Amino acid sequence: MMYAHRLDNLPPYLFARIDAMKAEKRAQGVDVIDLGGVGDPDLPTPSHIIESLVEAARNPATHHYPDYTGMLSYREAVAAWYMSRFGVELDPKTEVLALIGSKEGIAHVPPEAFVNPPGDYVLVPDPPGYPVYKTSTLFAEGNIWEMPPLKEENGFLPDFSAIPSDVCSKSRLMFLNYPNNPTGGYCTRLIL
Repeated sequence: MMYAHRLDNLPPYLFARIDAMKAEKRAQGVDVIDLGGVGDPDLPTPSHIIESLVEAARNPATHHYPDYTGMLSYREAVAAWYMSRFGVELDPKTEVLALIGSKEGIAHVPPEAFVNPPGDYVLVPDPPGYPVYKTSTLFAEGNIWEMPPLKEENGFLPDFSAIPSDVCSKSRLMFLNYPNNPTGGYCTRLIL
């Protein structure tokens, strides 16, 4: 079977490569101390959560696919949390989207909704922090432009003036994350 050409441009998945490297070292008898993970918890799930999960799994009402927009009660709870935490008012019916995780939201929604091949660019930080920034752009057949490296002397903030104007004019998205992974830098406000 012939694969789509877009797959030729995809780099190996970073975390799969790290897992393979750890497995190789363990196979060599090296005692690997794993200081990270991909958001894996290092403590067991509390028993009251497990019991609630078991109780919900026994209820036939939970044996169906959820609404495609997510349960309204969940979206209302998210909107209430944003209001109490950040003072931001969200309409749970139109401004809250239930996802299976951040990767799904980043990988599927922005690039597929806003990036057109062949000329649209996506601005990606350096270091990228999250591999899906690049891979989602490649799946959308967009062009990746790595912003100048985030440096400590600049507070790990992007240097927008270093982005060429022709790239800016063709850019449809910019990925930024704060607190920044992996630098730990943070910002309170960016002025473009």
